Amino acid sequence: MRKALHPESGPLTDTTKVIAEREAETALFAGAIGHAKNPAGHRDVNLLPLEAARLIVFAAHLLDLVERRLP
Repeated sequence: MRKALHPESGPLTDTTKVIAEREAETALFAGAIGHAKNPAGHRDVNLLPLEAARLIVFAAHLLDLVERRLP
């Protein structure tokens, strides 16, 4: 995430945004991976259905951000 959205050289970075917003977006994506993906890769995580649904909606939002930048 940090490489793909690097504020200055990331291929998925929106260079029309100011640097502070690009840095925040890098942290957002890296944090999302750390919060949602990594725990399940290391142990059994019991999510409530509502929590799972919220993560899916948030992931859809992040994917939409990326898809709008692709050619």
